[in-house]
Amino acid sequence: MIETARTSLREQLLSQDTRLLLWDIDGTLIDTTTLIISGLDEIYRHYIGRTLERSELRKLIGIPLSAQMWALGDPAEHGADVGEMCREFIRYYETHRHLERVIEPAILALRRFHGDGVPTALVTSKNRTELSNTLPRLGISKDVDLVVSADDVKNPKPAPDSILLALKKLEAEPEDAVFIGDTVHDLQAGSAAGVRCCAVAWGAGPIEQLNGMNPDYLCIEPDQLVDTLVGRRSR
Repeated sequence: MIETARTSLREQLLSQDTRLLLWDIDGTLIDTTTLIISGLDEIYRHYIGRTLERSELRKLIGIPLSAQMWALGDPAEHGADVGEMCREFIRYYETHRHLERVIEPAILALRRFHGDGVPTALVTSKNRTELSNTLPRLGISKDVDLVVSADDVKNPKPAPDSILLALKKLEAEPEDAVFIGDTVHDLQAGSAAGVRCCAVAWGAGPIEQLNGMNPDYLCIEPDQLVDTLVGRRSR
């Protein structure tokens, strides 16, 4: 009996005109929604004296930490320093890091694609300090070719700059790439950069908001990522 040669995931992606994959981190590869919401709530109460509804705090996930500190106006008007607020948030986050949950099927998908020769980048709103804490816990340092953080560009997500920088460094064109993320901020950045977008429904972004952005792909469950990205599942 003659076995049919297996078509690699890279070849299957190429059949979808996809040559590289760009991945968000929070909410896409690791579940941090509850932890981020509780951390922002703690910081706002302590430094500003008031907070936002949880649904409003959730909407802030996906933009840089320094920008999140301005959600209730200029912190200086309350005698607060943005740098100190960011450091305190990171301290709170790390103290409660047991609330993180690595999304193993998403990590496995990333590893499978990269292992089949697909160029892979992380494009995140985390700053370098946050990344230095979280990235080792994901265990994927050998499975990515590039990491772009909020500190690497003047205008992070939802601006397209982070994605465009990743494309430049990987010597790729927007039409070559799919960006995978869980928030409207991710989809706005991807759309502005001219890449295709895969919205994932297990993160911070409500599915109705994600659908409203008309992503090229919509993935409901992490274990459907591979099939979704190679076109074996319809949107």
